[in-house]
Amino acid sequence: MPVSHTVAVLLDDALLTLNRAVGVLRRRNVPIERLALRPTATAGVSQLTFILKADAATADRVAQQFHKIVGVRDVVLAATEDSTREVQS
Repeated sequence: MPVSHTVAVLLDDALLTLNRAVGVLRRRNVPIERLALRPTATAGVSQLTFILKADAATADRVAQQFHKIVGVRDVVLAATEDSTREVQS
């Protein structure tokens, strides 16, 4: 059963890294509900956050694909009951 999963990806602040990250989403063709890119407190690092609607196995495979990208520093995957609810750390 599809659930909303919030994925936060810390990546190097380079256009090539962002292109590779977006390419994973495009190739996997997963339904994205929201997508945001913002700078972090660390210079040279950005955070790509998106909400995807998929089953747990698909969400996990997407997260694993992000771990393989050169320039990705960390990936956090969290399931949410409702896509309008914020993920709390």
